[in-house]
Amino acid sequence: MIASPHGSMAIAGGLVMGAILAGGPKNLMFRSSCFVVLAAVTATAPVPAPAARESYNVSLIGLVGLFIMLAMITEVPGRRKQWSRFPWFRRLLTEEGLDGRSYYKRAELRGNLKGVKPGRVLYAVHPHGVLTAGWTWNMFFNGDFHERCGRVGFLLDEGLRLKSPTFRMMCDWVATDEQWAGPATKRVMLESMAEGKSSLALLPGGFQEATLCEKGKDRVYIKNRAGFVKYCLMHGYSIVPVYTFGESDTYSCFSWLLKPRLALAKRNVPAAAMWGVSWCPFLPRPAELLTYIGDEIKLPKIADPAKDDIKKYHGLYMKALQALFDKHKADAGRPDAKLEMY
Repeated sequence: MIASPHGSMAIAGGLVMGAILAGGPKNLMFRSSCFVVLAAVTATAPVPAPAARESYNVSLIGLVGLFIMLAMITEVPGRRKQWSRFPWFRRLLTEEGLDGRSYYKRAELRGNLKGVKPGRVLYAVHPHGVLTAGWTWNMFFNGDFHERCGRVGFLLDEGLRLKSPTFRMMCDWVATDEQWAGPATKRVMLESMAEGKSSLALLPGGFQEATLCEKGKDRVYIKNRAGFVKYCLMHGYSIVPVYTFGESDTYSCFSWLLKPRLALAKRNVPAAAMWGVSWCPFLPRPAELLTYIGDEIKLPKIADPAKDDIKKYHGLYMKALQALFDKHKADAGRPDAKLEMY
């Protein structure tokens, strides 16, 4: 066993510094200062014994990797906030290239496809699952869906969309004039709806719904998710429920300690442990992913909706989601399935 050249105190200090970098300001001055401190500590550390040289070299490689990843997501004056688009990368992932949908037994978009049209519509997609496979392959990378709905914005977790170096870069690479991916924040949602130039697709259940995921179960986190209904009322957006059967079959998930894990998820801390295919647990199982589009729920435009208005239309949405599930569960090969709403 190779000894650490810096010890447990340095490991703890590194974790603290990582938290500061992740949660602190994103500007160049702050992050450069933090990195200089890390580099100085590394440079002034005692030269390790030969037995610890390998561990020391790994720490240096990690420091360089950290610098590269931070540089990718740090706000630098004069630098574009987005990466350039690479159409070839999008083609590589879709039916023109590797076609990610072919990984699964079946990955299809079904339901009320004739009702999909351009306009002021928010597609509320369930369940989140571990990797949002149905959302990704049956909607995000589905050319037929985009031809029907016109310009659409896919709203994702803010931390994942903006603070994950590789994911941020990939979202920018695959963007087109008719499709964009943004953070699911109040500001972005309200600004997009005020412009009214695109439909929106949202995963209302968020990390809580991912935490609920259990193989063979159909669970959604929606009872305390009414903010999107309020925003739709404010700007006259319709809501269309969407449900993917098979999302929960892509992984086996840790199902114990649900309450404390939901509490963590409420603070945007992913609290799900999963196991996919046996030879590589991080890869999802190639299950059937059948995504069904529901009927449009038309909402009135109310500039300042009252709590009763929000409650009324949130209730209508939950009934529509239940109806969508019950209507298509037999067609999806799960006639006895029950939708659990949290």
